[in-house]
Amino acid sequence: MSSDPFTDLARTLGTFADGLRALLDANKTVSPGSPGDIEADQETYAGEWGDHPSRDSFAPVLLTSFSCADHLAAAAEAIRTRHIVASPFTLVRAAAEAAGTACYVSERGIGSLERIRRSMNWRLDGICQDVLMIRDFGIPEAALKVAHLNSRIGAIGRAGVSHGLTFKKAAGIKSARLGDETPSAMTLMDQCASKTPRLGATYQRLLSSVAHAKAHGLMRFLVTGTLIESDQLGQVLAPINISARDLARHLLVGPLCASTLVEHLGCFAGWGIDEMSPLVIRMLHAWGRIAGTPYPGADLHGHP
Repeated sequence: MSSDPFTDLARTLGTFADGLRALLDANKTVSPGSPGDIEADQETYAGEWGDHPSRDSFAPVLLTSFSCADHLAAAAEAIRTRHIVASPFTLVRAAAEAAGTACYVSERGIGSLERIRRSMNWRLDGICQDVLMIRDFGIPEAALKVAHLNSRIGAIGRAGVSHGLTFKKAAGIKSARLGDETPSAMTLMDQCASKTPRLGATYQRLLSSVAHAKAHGLMRFLVTGTLIESDQLGQVLAPINISARDLARHLLVGPLCASTLVEHLGCFAGWGIDEMSPLVIRMLHAWGRIAGTPYPGADLHGHP
């Protein structure tokens, strides 16, 4: 570790993100003999969901894991500059939410049909949002695309009903779905971040307040006690900045959710994560130390 906390935050986060991306590049699908592979072996639900719906249900995990790694890498670069204050909050929020989705779909022990349902709801949301984006364009190509997308939605719904699931059509901005609604991003982050109830949800609110440029989010960056009088009547200016400790405290949910994601990739997909373990430990030790909330897990040599 260096004597510069910003460097330590950026280096450990960036190294972890690089390691996660390398893990994804080296594997891409569940390993032979893994729980995910065994679950997908029979493909009982082949049909309108596709020839390999169980195996294909890993696609959301792969794509959202990539999104998590990509956003964490960008956050590390932003922290390294020291001149970018708000963007890391938005980047870490995206990374943590992506990890939450990946962990939700790759949850152990939920069964093949439930995993397909979760995966299909992720796909349905994407298809329905595509329809919302292009349906009002008054060109033939748009109408053909919408017709194709609606046909795909219908096929997913019919297959779900044939396997005993309920199907709810899209309504307004709400996407079609099979069975229960997918938990909110706040709930998924809460489940992924920590066993402490509501910790992840609180973090999601905090990061969203900055991402959406809300007053209670951006006001956190005003340096107190250094107000500067403005030439314009009734206005004051204040420097905008953040300390390394506050940055680590406010963004710690990113490393926490990403660490849980690595565990899921090891347990469900059967990927070898031995090389990731020291990266996780170094990252959590550095961020916990700088945040003032020491990581209680394994030491830097991997010992509990």
